Amino acid sequence: MINFVIVDDDNTSLLIGKFTIHKFNNEAKVITFTEPEIALDKIAKGFGDYNEDIQTILFLDINMPTMTGWDFLDVFNNFHFKIKKRFLIYILSSSIEDFEKKAIKYPFVTGYLSKPLKLNYLQDIYSSQVPNLINY
Repeated sequence: MINFVIVDDDNTSLLIGKFTIHKFNNEAKVITFTEPEIALDKIAKGFGDYNEDIQTILFLDINMPTMTGWDFLDVFNNFHFKIKKRFLIYILSSSIEDFEKKAIKYPFVTGYLSKPLKLNYLQDIYSSQVPNLINY
C-alpha cells in the first residue's frame, strides 16, 4: 500500500486527483491540501493516523497563490532525511514551463506530469516505483 498527498490550490484538481487515485486503488489513503504551508506543517509534524512507515507519493502543483511549488520544495528540502525519504514527489501542473533547469535544482523530485492526474500516470508510477518502495 502507498499513501498519497495532493497539494493544489484548485479544488477541482484535488477532486479529480482523489477520484483517479481511488479508481486506481479504492483502498488508498489520500490527503489533500489547498494550502501548501499547511501541508508542509503536517509533513513536518506527521499525519496522526496516517501510516508513516509506508511510502507516500506527493503530487504538487507549481502555480499557487500563497506559496509556489518551488517554494514548497525549498522548505521540504530542509526537512530531516527521515522525513524526506518517505516521499516520492511528482510535480503535477498545467504549466507549460520547461522544468529542465528546475530538475537540476530539485533532484529529489521524481517526475513532472501534466494535469489532470490520469490513471496511466499512476500505473506507470506503480510499475516503475513499487519494486523500490517495497524494499524501503
